[in-house]
Amino acid sequence: MDILLRALIQAGHRALATFGPGSPYGAPALLGALVVAALYYVRRRRARGRPIRLRGLLRSIFAPRILRHPSSRLDLAMWTINALALTSAYGLLAVGGLTFRDLVSGGLTHALGAHAPLVWPVALVMAIATLSEWLAYELAYWFAHYCFHRCPALWEFHKVHHSAEVMTPLTEMRQHPIEILAFVNLIAIATGSVFGVMTYLFGPGAHPFTLLNGNIALTLFLMTWGHLRHSHIWIAFRGLAGKLLQSPAHHQIHHSDDPRHFNRNLGFALAVWDWAFGTLYVPPATREAVRFGVGETQGDFDSVGKSFLLPFLRSGEHLLHAVAPPEAPTADALKSRR
Repeated sequence: MDILLRALIQAGHRALATFGPGSPYGAPALLGALVVAALYYVRRRRARGRPIRLRGLLRSIFAPRILRHPSSRLDLAMWTINALALTSAYGLLAVGGLTFRDLVSGGLTHALGAHAPLVWPVALVMAIATLSEWLAYELAYWFAHYCFHRCPALWEFHKVHHSAEVMTPLTEMRQHPIEILAFVNLIAIATGSVFGVMTYLFGPGAHPFTLLNGNIALTLFLMTWGHLRHSHIWIAFRGLAGKLLQSPAHHQIHHSDDPRHFNRNLGFALAVWDWAFGTLYVPPATREAVRFGVGETQGDFDSVGKSFLLPFLRSGEHLLHAVAPPEAPTADALKSRR
């Protein structure tokens, strides 16, 4: 009985953390996305000279065809498992950013020698920490995302996320656990290393500007258009903004099953690494005809069980093929080479 009670208490704590103010699914983030979506609806209606009605606003944001779609129901199931049931497991298997901060700081001290911390204005140090952590976070995210797209064995896991046929904010957690663990750990290594350098230069008190206990830049992204990345609302950033920031349309292009859009817009909040590495596709202001999904293999991911198990099997096939010795050429093949 005590074991059951403790399990229920832990589950309750996880649920509270998932919906806490600083969480991506807390009230500030969800309400912020709702406000941005509403403002976009009002702006579009006014530009077209059409009346603004509450019913139309609600149907535009909470489109019944999307909410009732089987893909949305699977999103809900995957979100429940990943965001609630497996949160503690992911935490236990994640590399601590503090560990890498201490390793990098200690390594620099050993290699370059100890020194008195630099005395720079506090606001400047915090600004450097904020920008450095954000860029490191985004670079790790871009790199992990690139690997999961370009490596066939990893793509089998990432394909689960791309199998969504319609998108809602819950699609964010329509991910295979292997993918979640890879992203979390690479981001922890990157951001921890940044703070290792900051600690060596400025001392252990170096930290970024924060909002709700998170990097203020990332938090503001989550509190505005972050959740609209996985939605049907086409908000496109153009010009310089489209090269610096990921708009909702950027990520909707990323989910397109059109070969022109494959492996594009791999960033999270920033587009700068896509711009730098040639994977950027700036979407047009007018909505493109975009269809989501993974083509012929779409039906392979219509249940939680398939989404969790099939990637292991197919990824294993890729790995076995990669390490298998080449077949001896046949006589006919040898003749054809002459």
